[in-house]
Amino acid sequence: MERNVAELDGTRREVRISLTNAELKPHYEKAYVEAQAGIEMKGFRKGKVPLALVKQHYGRQIEADALETIADTNFREFVTAERIHVLGSPALTDIAKSGDGVEFTIRYEVVPSFELGDYRGLVVNRPIKTVTDADVETEIDRIRLRAASFAPAEEASDAMHIATFSMTELDAETSMPILGKEAREERVFLDDDNVDMHLRNSLMNTKVGDTFSYVAETTEETAVPPSFRVTVTDIQQVIPAEFTNDFVEQITGGRFKTTEELRADITTQLQTYFTNAGREQVENQIVDQLVQAHSFDAPHSLVHSVVHQLFDDFKRRNEGAPGIEKLTAHDLEDQLKPTAERIVRWELIREKIIEAENLEITDADFAAAAERYGMTEDQLRMLVRQNNSVITQLLAEKAIDALIDYAIINDVNVDADTIG
Repeated sequence: MERNVAELDGTRREVRISLTNAELKPHYEKAYVEAQAGIEMKGFRKGKVPLALVKQHYGRQIEADALETIADTNFREFVTAERIHVLGSPALTDIAKSGDGVEFTIRYEVVPSFELGDYRGLVVNRPIKTVTDADVETEIDRIRLRAASFAPAEEASDAMHIATFSMTELDAETSMPILGKEAREERVFLDDDNVDMHLRNSLMNTKVGDTFSYVAETTEETAVPPSFRVTVTDIQQVIPAEFTNDFVEQITGGRFKTTEELRADITTQLQTYFTNAGREQVENQIVDQLVQAHSFDAPHSLVHSVVHQLFDDFKRRNEGAPGIEKLTAHDLEDQLKPTAERIVRWELIREKIIEAENLEITDADFAAAAERYGMTEDQLRMLVRQNNSVITQLLAEKAIDALIDYAIINDVNVDADTIG
């Protein structure tokens, strides 16, 4: 048997495995025996046809059918002997027969080889934000707004109004309504920053029955933005709920009874959010530095897998959006690929760090993780037995903890908008 390996690029390889007729013979003999069990022939019971007759009548087909299995068996022996970590699914790209035997061509992908660089003492900035009274009041305003009531209004005199209106699209040349296009009704909260600013400004100070022209935004630079005739059909004033003890007790189900108790809880939750957001930014800086410091090709099979994971997550987050069901991962591959490559490269770097640090999950780690996840240690260990990826996740968390401990962290005071 001969094996010839060729490097196609940074992570893809091709091996040609040549077997002589003599080396193929035991594989064929095994295939004959396996096929014999399912063969029926006149005068013989199923599975009892003599092997000689099996070879005579079905030998060529059995040998042809066995070639893929022979290729797989020999490839597995090859990667085991050479201690090769194969990624994804190897592809049998060619079977070349000759009078002397068969040559199999198999393409596969391997983990890239690279040296782990310095990962201790990385310098990062940690954004620090202390909760202010203004932050708490902003959150209270959001709570009051979610429980708001509504009252008919004559005029949208300020942003605390909801305007309902009809939009009739106009022809770009004649500025007349387009025949066959029905007017559509929209409803806008004038304090919603996600709504086009020009539309909100045009609606401000309008009354029911007022009409104005509006040119919509477009995401395509070369496209002609559509124009509309807008007619206001209804205006409602938004009246935020009063922040009283009764209101607090009602919205918290009795968990808090006074406004001060809720203020204290909001302060605690906001501080936790700011602290976690600051840590997340530290983690991102560390990952970015390590990914930039290690130059190697991200394996195509892993990138492809992560692209599909990112796409599935995108579809879940945008469920119900127009046209979302028609999208495929291929449609967004160019946008998702850079993120997927970063994730893959970081995971490979992290594996080397875990190995270099001899990180393992201890009983103390299990106890801390169980408490964090809100389960008992026994429940967590059972989960691990069912899904070993939990260990991978725990090791990933332990690795980032170690990197943060090794890092030189500069605390930087920021405002809430920056850290959020």
